[in-house]
Order: sequence, then structure tokens, then C-alpha cells
Amino acid sequence: MEINEEKKERRQLLNGDATIWAMVVVLCCISLVEVFSASSRLTFGKSSFLTPIISHTVHLVMGLGLMYVLHLLHYKWYRLFPVLLVPVSIILLGILSVQSASSSGAERWINLGFFQLQPSEVGKIAVIMSVAYWLSKLKTDDELSQSHTFWKIMALTGLVCLLIIGENLSTALLLAGVIFVMMILGGVAWKRILALSGVVAAAGIVALVVLLFVPAQTIRDSRIIPSRATTWQARLQDFFQPGSEGSPTAYEYAKLVAPEKPQETHANIAIATSNILGKGPGNSVERDYLQEASCDFIYAIIIEELGMAGGIVVMLVYVILLFRVGRIATRCKEKYPAYLAMGLGMLIGLQAFINMSVAVGLFPVTGQPLPLISKGGTSVLMTSFCIGMLLGISNTLEKEARGESVLGTETDIPTPIEGEESFDDITES
Repeated sequence: MEINEEKKERRQLLNGDATIWAMVVVLCCISLVEVFSASSRLTFGKSSFLTPIISHTVHLVMGLGLMYVLHLLHYKWYRLFPVLLVPVSIILLGILSVQSASSSGAERWINLGFFQLQPSEVGKIAVIMSVAYWLSKLKTDDELSQSHTFWKIMALTGLVCLLIIGENLSTALLLAGVIFVMMILGGVAWKRILALSGVVAAAGIVALVVLLFVPAQTIRDSRIIPSRATTWQARLQDFFQPGSEGSPTAYEYAKLVAPEKPQETHANIAIATSNILGKGPGNSVERDYLQEASCDFIYAIIIEELGMAGGIVVMLVYVILLFRVGRIATRCKEKYPAYLAMGLGMLIGLQAFINMSVAVGLFPVTGQPLPLISKGGTSVLMTSFCIGMLLGISNTLEKEARGESVLGTETDIPTPIEGEESFDDITES
């Protein structure tokens, strides 16, 4: 009897999917060790080498706190979040676009004095949450509902992606890809999916041709193409056209290629010198040469220090997370939590895949952090926000299966969208 009471008390402290909680702990532990090791470049010449890791630890603790609060709420409350997040993210992205235009560069952060906020991280989650709600209301056999839902999704996703593209193309493409898959899974008519695929494919081919074959100076002189397009062009040309006459010799690479591609070069060296078990935590050499060792290329440092075994473990953690998210989605009896779980799971999984692929040379260089491992306040908090909602959905399903109440269940949940009296009154089609 006492054992059952103890189990119940533990459930009340940390509810939801226990495996996801375990994977979060693993990722946070790896993050603390590797960010501390990879931050040597950030601390060079500064008064304290502890400053970056203290900042990162604070962000992780805040993220865990946010995760804990969100996982206690009934998932129906999550439908209210986009009402605030969508307009705020659009306004902030608009401000960022103006700042970027005035500085003739690409700005990714807004300085709030006490915090560097990256609006694109907020915007992509706001869009996914909105699309999950709209898809849950979609009547698949109603042409008017199909058209109305499709164009709302296109308008919001297109606007946010357009605002993000100037400062982070990879984030815009990541968001667009997640929304595209959500529409397929959500029952949007195939004729619209195919038409959209054709338009996107045509636009993508034109963009690739321009970036690969149009001279950089012509792109700079253009008033239509974003100023950051020359950076995208250089990265694509480096990836698709590494050498005009076959692979360079080691001497030619060191003399001609390496100085032009310092990040890729040192990431490759980190991986090539890692062996099976690596050099050990804190023994990285390439961290002193990689510009984004604690963020974009943290996976290369992980492999260098923890070896191929450590790299595989990190990869498996994200695979397990995706598997558990899929299990949560399939257990949902309502459409909204299922679509929300799938969208957030795909976002975290694809972002992790892109970051790891860049580190090992499978993708061109992007600015995608490794979720819950890379250093970065906004990224850590927004990933925690996503995982908190996933745990909240799991917690709601588990408690309802046991006949227990969830925080907020007994409260009438208002909705500001389309005039329903309560989210509890929504009938699933």
C-alpha cells in the first residue's frame, strides 16, 4: 500500500511520458558538458571562463521550469497560445526585417537588454500550433472548409516564412516542410497538395539556378533578391561544386580550400580524429578554431570528444524522442493534440537531423542549432516549450485513462477563434 502511494506521489511530481523525461535529462547533461567544453573560444580574452556555461545553465533551468509548468496543463489550453504568439512573432520579425534592411546585413536577434531574442524561433512554433488547430477543424469532405483552411494556412505560413527568409533561410524551409507534411496528414485535398508541390518545385528550381549560375555581383546589385543571397550562393556552390577537376590533394586542400571553408574544414578534422570513443570530455582541439563550436557545430565537438559511440548515442536519443512522440499522437482520440504532437515532433526531429548532417558534411552549412544541446537562449526555451506541450498531451491522456483530473480540466476554456463558446464544445469531424 505504501509503495502504491509513493508511486502516486512520483506521478504527481513528474507526469507524462517517462521516456521523454529521461531523454530530456540525457540531452541536458550532454549539453552542459559539451557547451562548457566548446565555449573556450567564447571565453578567450574575457574575465571569466564560467560566464558562457553559467548563462547556458540558467537557460536550461528556465527551460526545464517552463517544461514542468506546461506539462501540468490540459492540452486544450495550448490552443490559446497562438493568439499571443502569432501577432507578437510577426511584429518582432517585421522589426527585425527593418533593422536588417537598414544595416545592409542579416539580423537574427533582437536585443531586449537582459535577453537576446530570436523571433524566428517563436514564429515557427506559433505557426505550427495555429495550423494544428485549423487542421483539427477541417471537414475533409466539405469543399468550402477545404478551401478556407488551405488558404488560411498558406497566408500565415507564407507571411512568416517570408519574414524569416531574409535572416535565416534554413528555418523558413524547415517550417515550410513541417507544415507541408502536416497538411498531408491533416487531410487537405490532394489536388491542392499537388498544385502546391508544383509551385514550390518550380520556385525551388528557379532559385537553385539563380544561386548556382548567376554571378554574385549581379545578385548584390539586384533589389529584388535578399542581400543574404550571396551567402546562400557561396554555401551552395561550395557544397555542389567543391572542385572543377576532381578531388584536390591534401596539399591543395590545405592551401586552397581550407582557408575558404574554415568551419567545414575544422568540423571534418574534429570528426576524423575522434576514433570510436573520442578524446574524452573537455579534450577537444578543434573547438578553438570552430566559430560556432557551441552552437551550429556542437555535434562535431561531441563526436570529437565522445567518439563515434557518443555521436550515435545522441542520434538515438532523438530517434527515441520521435518514436515516443509518434506513440503519443497515435493514442490521441482528438485531432488537435495529435496534429500538434506530430508538428512539434517533426520540428525537433528535422532540426536535429539538419544540424547533425551539416556537422558531418551531408548538408550545406545552415544556422540550425541542435535541440536542447546547442548554446542559445531562445532555442533552448522554445525547444523546452515544445517538449513541455508534448509532455502535457501525454499527461492528459494518461490521467484521463486513469479517470484523474488534469489541471484546468474543470475550467471552461475560452476560445478567441471563430466564436465557439468553449473548446469543449468543438465536435471532431
